[in-house]
Amino acid sequence: MTADTDLKATVLVDHYRATAASDKSHVAYQGLPIHALPGLHEFAFEQFRRHAAPGASVLELAAGSGAMSRRLADAGYRVTATDYVRENFRLHGAIPFFTCDLNQNFSDGRAASEDHICALEIIEHLENPRHFARQCFQVLKPGGTLLLSTPNLDTAASIAMFMRDLSFQWFAEDDYARDGHITPLSQWQLQKCHTEAGFTRVWEGSVGDPYGRVRGSPRMLWLARAIDLLMRRERGLRRQIYVALYQKPGNPG
Repeated sequence: MTADTDLKATVLVDHYRATAASDKSHVAYQGLPIHALPGLHEFAFEQFRRHAAPGASVLELAAGSGAMSRRLADAGYRVTATDYVRENFRLHGAIPFFTCDLNQNFSDGRAASEDHICALEIIEHLENPRHFARQCFQVLKPGGTLLLSTPNLDTAASIAMFMRDLSFQWFAEDDYARDGHITPLSQWQLQKCHTEAGFTRVWEGSVGDPYGRVRGSPRMLWLARAIDLLMRRERGLRRQIYVALYQKPGNPG
């Protein structure tokens, strides 16, 4: 029988390592590959800068090559980066970096140490989103913000795919095995995770093609468009990637 102490979190990074090592990416920032939907980093950054003054400290979680870290540093923020795979980060020596498993207690020794956290396209890779939200809350100073993104389940295309395949867009078996998308979260679930951790949501939006992967199938596209007509979800929240900004209560020190 395996002892509890020997059990490990589900962390699927083989494809991530291989993709980063190949240097193949359809989008980049200053030569640093962005392994995310085109336009996501720009969209998220514009929202971040509206709520965070230059000079503030930012911890970027799951920093990848460092593309967003570099973008933040270029805008005058004091950035520290972390990722599970150290060798994927390209800015060692330029931006402080530490290796971290975000399934664990990454707030240990870092309580109330950061003004802001940037966590793009990571929560869907983690086992316990509520634990993650609580850890982010602990890391932030009072008044600090958490910017996050995740594949949007609340799209007509995603709902249509679930009706056909019983799996949401970006959360089929191939996405699980290749990309490590192990935890699908609706907007409602994300809100619960973070408000229960103590956060207040101050902004939300979405970016990308609202019909995503169903555009190659006329029947699925028809179904998605029919679903779209019936949806009550605000239109600005129906695109491919959901982005939200949460704030820890209190006045910044």
